[in-house]
Amino acid sequence: MKRLFLIFMFLLSAGTVPAAAEAENPVLFFQGKMRQGEMLFGFVTPGAELRVNGEKITPRKDGWFAFGIGRDETGTLTFSAEKDGQKTVRTYPVSPRKWDIQRVDGLPQNTVTPSAQEEKRIIEEAVLTQKARQKKADMPLPLCFSMPVQGRISGVFGSQRIMNGTPGNIHSALDIANKEGTKITAPADGIVLLVHEDMFLSGKTVLIGHGQDVVSSYIHMSKIAVKEGQKIKKGQEIGRIGMTGRATGPHLHWGVSWKNKRIDPQAFLKNSEKFCPPAPKKAARKAPKPPKKRS
Repeated sequence: MKRLFLIFMFLLSAGTVPAAAEAENPVLFFQGKMRQGEMLFGFVTPGAELRVNGEKITPRKDGWFAFGIGRDETGTLTFSAEKDGQKTVRTYPVSPRKWDIQRVDGLPQNTVTPSAQEEKRIIEEAVLTQKARQKKADMPLPLCFSMPVQGRISGVFGSQRIMNGTPGNIHSALDIANKEGTKITAPADGIVLLVHEDMFLSGKTVLIGHGQDVVSSYIHMSKIAVKEGQKIKKGQEIGRIGMTGRATGPHLHWGVSWKNKRIDPQAFLKNSEKFCPPAPKKAARKAPKPPKKRS
């Protein structure tokens, strides 16, 4: 938190945060960019009532909160913070982003153009997943998240998918490819909201709530290592990389959402790293001593 305190003091000295002349107004500032697909962290004076475009947001007790912007969201965002009759209002335009087009071939054709029965199953499973996302994880949101697994980035957030030559849905997650059986770990503390062993499109699926409407999802796994309702700690095993459901190779499809908005996991991690302790420095290797000369 020392780094964030220094950021706050810098913003204060630069006039970005209300200074002495506005000392009675609530403080309000953000870590991140107001752009499509972004999840920002913000700070508001503890105890202030916070709203965005009229919708209430409940921060942590220390004033920190998360806020997500959808992939196709446009227009402006108006934040208001009110406490003890004093009010701070800030309005920001949503910046657009350019999105990739990704072609994916070799998928089982029925996962691209499913039958009526398969389509019914897809809809039922989507409803099940949506209900899980709406569950409340009763815990303060962790601020430091990490990658759940290492590997090659094989698919990015927001890209338009062309599957077996057919335009498909927008890719709403980050794909991380590695060999089957690679361990997947929790990027932060959370509560398991959903465990499903066999979804038609996503295969073995897990959803984790982290508090403040932030949910992470893990699909296509070969093995699940947690149970629904279980409290888990950062670094704890969730499961193993696989290629169950609609997949052409072993990878983790890792999604992050805020309320009903899917957000870019890479942007989320970049904003979150400001809250993470610095990585320990590796000790420098000492050069070997030269052999003593013989007389």
